[in-house]
Amino acid sequence: MRLRSRLAVCVLLIGGLVVASGCSLLPLRTGSGEGTTEVVEHTVSPGETLESIADDYYGTPEAASYLAEVNGLNDGFAFAEGIRLEVPVGDDDVERYRRRTEAKILYNRGTVLADAGDYAKAKEDFAAALRVDARFVDAAYNLGVVLLATGEPERAVAVLERAVSVRPDEAIFEFALGKSHYDAGRPSEALEHFDRAVRLDPALEDARYARAMTLLDAGRSDEAVVALDSYLRAFPDGAWAEEARAELTRLARGQGAP
Repeated sequence: MRLRSRLAVCVLLIGGLVVASGCSLLPLRTGSGEGTTEVVEHTVSPGETLESIADDYYGTPEAASYLAEVNGLNDGFAFAEGIRLEVPVGDDDVERYRRRTEAKILYNRGTVLADAGDYAKAKEDFAAALRVDARFVDAAYNLGVVLLATGEPERAVAVLERAVSVRPDEAIFEFALGKSHYDAGRPSEALEHFDRAVRLDPALEDARYARAMTLLDAGRSDEAVVALDSYLRAFPDGAWAEEARAELTRLARGQGAP
């Protein structure tokens, strides 16, 4: 079955990330955690979150709860630029943060290049960022997006599978992987990832529309009607509302998929 080129949903780049202005080491504290060798004083920069800081030091945003506990932050705490956090680290954490900081410089340059339409150089920078820090999933995602933009869906699949494996709860990653499979001519695999994206984030408009159109491509017209109707109820003035209504009208006339 030939996939229709008009599944023109957009997969968007993640914007530039903060490169922290620096951190200083506090005096060594004993008993601050297994494997901990020192405590870093980290000053929060604009755009940083507790989750992003945890990911930079510990390799997972889920460690944000640990940082909150260490710093006595409760649920009502107003997290803001300039706050100083104490971050217990071991040697591996320090090296991980060094690599992430280096990778962010390459990543940010790649984002600027991609926004300017220079995809060839952007690919180089995103790939270089991943060579420095293989778990830098934002760089993997953006590399996948640029590969899609340059007509390389198979390479995008390989890169985005890595991002999804590291962060399986990111709806936008699942959506991008689905779009990669779609562009590679695999609607069944695309639909699996669109389904996951919608389950993770029902408000992800492009994923809702892409899922409906892929059902239509697969010849599952009854399910496509339900999905298109669901999309329009959620996004009556959405980016794809006009197209969705046109599809429903055509299906109601029994015309089927083109």
